[in-house]
Amino acid sequence: SNADAEAWLATVAQAYAAHTGIVYSSASATSSDGALKVSTVSSAELQNVRQREIKHIQQQIAVLARYAGIDLRQDGRLAESHQAIAKQLQTNIDNTTAEFGDELITGVLPRFDTRKARQFDSYWNWARQDAYEWIQQTIEVCITGVTTDVDVSNKERLQQLQNRADVQLVQMLAATAKILGASNKDVLLPAIQLAQSLHDACKSTLSQLPVFRELSGLVQPKTCISASGEASYTEIPRTSERTWTDYIGHMSDDSHHDIPPHIHLRGQSKNGQWSYDKQFSSTYYDGLSDITQQGTSFVGRTALVTGCGRGSIGAEIVRSLLMGGAKVLATTSSYSRQTMLFFEGMYRKYGSRGSELMVAPFNQGSVQDIDSLVTFVFGQLDWDLDYVFPFAAVSDIGST
Repeated sequence: SNADAEAWLATVAQAYAAHTGIVYSSASATSSDGALKVSTVSSAELQNVRQREIKHIQQQIAVLARYAGIDLRQDGRLAESHQAIAKQLQTNIDNTTAEFGDELITGVLPRFDTRKARQFDSYWNWARQDAYEWIQQTIEVCITGVTTDVDVSNKERLQQLQNRADVQLVQMLAATAKILGASNKDVLLPAIQLAQSLHDACKSTLSQLPVFRELSGLVQPKTCISASGEASYTEIPRTSERTWTDYIGHMSDDSHHDIPPHIHLRGQSKNGQWSYDKQFSSTYYDGLSDITQQGTSFVGRTALVTGCGRGSIGAEIVRSLLMGGAKVLATTSSYSRQTMLFFEGMYRKYGSRGSELMVAPFNQGSVQDIDSLVTFVFGQLDWDLDYVFPFAAVSDIGST
């Protein structure tokens, strides 16, 4: 019956409570008013039971782990070891930073990454685009009615186009001149003459090697100090030396007695003294004259130039090497989209036939980067460097 079942359940509950230590008050199934009465259990007792169950389970796990040969403390000991190592490393970093400052830490962090290396070698494409833009600009001048003579004597632009000239460019210029001539429009005569002149100039250099020849204007420094004491620096055209020939002649002038030229080389005598060497200096001047007049070629040469930021000496050397047809690996610590656009513009303007420019991030203050760069050059690129220009360096401000 129901009464017998309830009596039996109450007996089992009391026995379990006595076994586990649970204390609860017993009550009849219903109160005097007929409402159902529920036995209450202490929450503290339930928590105690739960803790004992967890401990019992842990003991069972430990027994099973020992039986299976599993070290349950292995991960814990490894984590403690890593924490100790991390603490020691942080201590070392804090001590180094306190002694040398943050600049040393950031100055030696590696930046080199072969996945970020960018390659520029489409000189032929930029040559066609430059020639087309030159002719198109002239056509626009003709159409607008401004009848000025076309300046084909733009030596720098013409030389850069000749350095990039190939058979396809010559054919394009010939076809352009033919198409413009077929229009029978006298107003386009300057553009026709320009296209024909560019064709003849580029065709004449197909069998010649690209050369670097400095055609930029000569400038001299000018420093002004205002009334408030502020100094400003600018570069202005040289008035006494209008050509590179004039400049080299002036710098090599040794007509003044006992006074060496402004720019000269020195040689060491047997007694260890350094003095003006006329023969060495003369060879140097002859080389400068040859570069400015005939030009020099870097075809078949490879070069590494580090520290090639905008406006740097390294960037100017890269420009010269590309004009001469060299393959150049330029590194920069300021790797960004703006930096890549700068180098792309440089190659677009100065990259000559067969030249190649590769740009990669690099920190010369990092030993890791130096090792990675060496592996990249002699391994992945398989280059045998002819020139190395190490302009990159860790910033050192305020030292004496």
